Amino acid sequence: MRRAFVAFEMLWSIVIFGIVGIACMSVALHFTRFIVASSPERVLDSHIALLRIQNLLAQSVDLHLSSTSASFLLLDSERLLGYGDRAFANARFFNDTLLPQVPIEIFAVQGDEIVFSSSFAPNSFMPNQSLVLVCQSAVGSEDFIEFLAKVVSVGNDRLRLDSAPSSLCRAALPLQDRRVEISHHHDTLWLNQEILLENVRDFTLQLHPSNRFVSFRFCVWQRCFEGGSFVGVKAAFL
Repeated sequence: MRRAFVAFEMLWSIVIFGIVGIACMSVALHFTRFIVASSPERVLDSHIALLRIQNLLAQSVDLHLSSTSASFLLLDSERLLGYGDRAFANARFFNDTLLPQVPIEIFAVQGDEIVFSSSFAPNSFMPNQSLVLVCQSAVGSEDFIEFLAKVVSVGNDRLRLDSAPSSLCRAALPLQDRRVEISHHHDTLWLNQEILLENVRDFTLQLHPSNRFVSFRFCVWQRCFEGGSFVGVKAAFL
């Protein structure tokens, strides 16, 4: 009888220690996850991802949004700005101001042709190149809208487009050919099929049409990050 009682006590001890061990493991796992999520490296990675998304949205053209993904074109910054290098080939200046690598200001619109006030340097524009035209919404208006166009042929100081633009178009900005895609699936944020940020349990995008502002939010483990950017018209180039 005594041996049976001792065995019963040992069994209960094993059960109690097992329960305590499982509880401790659960607490330790939760604490480890909290430490990993709160680590400076993880927070820095999340902030870098947030800033990259904001910068890309700020340059976006022809933006298409869903609740969990964004697809858009980008301005060709190298052709526009030459990366600020005063020594790049065919550098253009006004007084001491470095001008875009290609002309952007439209002098006149003639049917499906846009005419610039100066002739082009070699290879400034190419057939089949994509452009975004920045145009006034009405005569004398300070509101601007964007139109996508493709170059059909290139003249000395003019471009023929695949369709006739508005006569109120004021600037033509070259675009990159490849679309950019930001998406969330399999707990990962992807940028053109490359990993931008892992362990993302939630990602949402929302367009606010009244002020052309895109907000987004994502969560990594138990911590969430929010950002946003104004998108749309590139009137700053005028």
